[in-house]
Amino acid sequence: MNPKELDRLYQKNKIKFHDYINNVKKNSPWDIYTIINSTLVKNPYESAFPKNFFSKDIVKYNKFILFLKNSAKYYLKNIYLFISYIVAYVIYNVNYTKQRKNDLGVIVDIFGLVDKTNNDDRFSENYLAGVYNVFENYKINYTILLRPYQVGKNPFKLIKFFNIINHDKRDFIFEYELLKLRDFFSLFILILLYPFKTLRLLQKEKNADDKVFNKSLVDDIKYFNFSSLTRYILGGNLAKINSITKIYSWSEFQVIERSFNFSIRKNNLKIELIGLQFFLNYEIYFNAYAYDIDYDMSSSAHRILVNGKYYKRKSKKVRYDVGVSLRYENIFNFKGIQREEGNLLLLGSYIEYDTKYMLESVEKFENVIFKSHPVVDVNKFGKLSRNITLSNENIYKLFTNTNFVIGTASGTLVEAVACGLSVIIIASQDNLTANPLVEYGKGKIWEIAFSKDDVKRLYNELIEYRRNNIEEIKEIASWYKDNFFIEPTEENIVKTLGRVLIRR
Repeated sequence: MNPKELDRLYQKNKIKFHDYINNVKKNSPWDIYTIINSTLVKNPYESAFPKNFFSKDIVKYNKFILFLKNSAKYYLKNIYLFISYIVAYVIYNVNYTKQRKNDLGVIVDIFGLVDKTNNDDRFSENYLAGVYNVFENYKINYTILLRPYQVGKNPFKLIKFFNIINHDKRDFIFEYELLKLRDFFSLFILILLYPFKTLRLLQKEKNADDKVFNKSLVDDIKYFNFSSLTRYILGGNLAKINSITKIYSWSEFQVIERSFNFSIRKNNLKIELIGLQFFLNYEIYFNAYAYDIDYDMSSSAHRILVNGKYYKRKSKKVRYDVGVSLRYENIFNFKGIQREEGNLLLLGSYIEYDTKYMLESVEKFENVIFKSHPVVDVNKFGKLSRNITLSNENIYKLFTNTNFVIGTASGTLVEAVACGLSVIIIASQDNLTANPLVEYGKGKIWEIAFSKDDVKRLYNELIEYRRNNIEEIKEIASWYKDNFFIEPTEENIVKTLGRVLIRR
């Protein structure tokens, strides 16, 4: 199925898709095994179910053989991760010597990028930059709950990581601190039972949707996230600490956040969970959106703070509020395009296949600047075409020398439009297309190319519209800036964090 047809079917059936999953949740046991099920989370990059639901791609298979095959992969992977987790626990107890200055009260739950920290020889993160200074200015005692990221395969990199954290002046807590012997036993039992508990979710195959779901359910066993169970145990341990009042948690509403929320809400009714979604979202990033059924199941936070007012959802039970754009301060300092007829800027995404296809789509252009996604090794794309120059410059500096951006699956495209640049989104060739823009301004400041042949034509059309309607282009850019971003001033951060801040 070609990308344009898949997009058409998605637009036609997206409400039906969400209703189907919500109905499965409603009629399933509300326990940890359901909460962390990969198929029910609907992440199109972790499960083929979303794509196959819209395409109705039904492949004949032997359910029993598929279950055995994927369960074998599951056990091999997760037994290894279980052993790795035990090693990480030992490393923590040997190498982490830092003592907290304050009691646990307000917790900031965030990723700890181990590789970045080790390479920089210091801990820093840009998820919540600015929040810590405000806490300190208002003399609020807080503790950072770090989720060590990407250490399962090699826990020994934690040795250097913990030694670096030992020298950071702030208070930290790690899940390893709270672990008891019974927790390892519980974790092992949860691992053993998960594949079999998944079978409870199989649907009676009354139609094509049920067949697609059941195939995905069994297939997705191999995509299980080990950290969803360790976070579940962590939540239970934190729930026993009576001094904790609030947890601000970075939340893409993946299984690791769902299991954490579920465990705390099940065991402690006094802790307020605030999910932080200070990022530029996509409509097809289905897992990020919390529904009332998620609140009923206790897998969602009590409140979710979003990057701009456009992302506020109407929900009877989950309270959505605007937050603050902590990662996008530069957009409020951008002075405008200096060279209207400058370079063509290509922005890569973390999806390597889509980025490679994009690079192949600009052979007919001149003066092309390519900025790769920071987590992707540019060498994976081979030798770049002679018309493409690689750049590591800050995107806002690149924005000043162009009026046009081509990208794929990148929230940076919203930043480009909000700065007044025209944009073409390259559709995914093998999945649903991650488009961070909305209908407003389509055909005027942005368009979507479903094939290589579309790119040059759409470029010419958008450039022509731009030349003749520059004031309207500026109005559209202003609308995106106003609806998708909140300036991260101290006043707005204080307003976002709410009653926890008491003036000095």
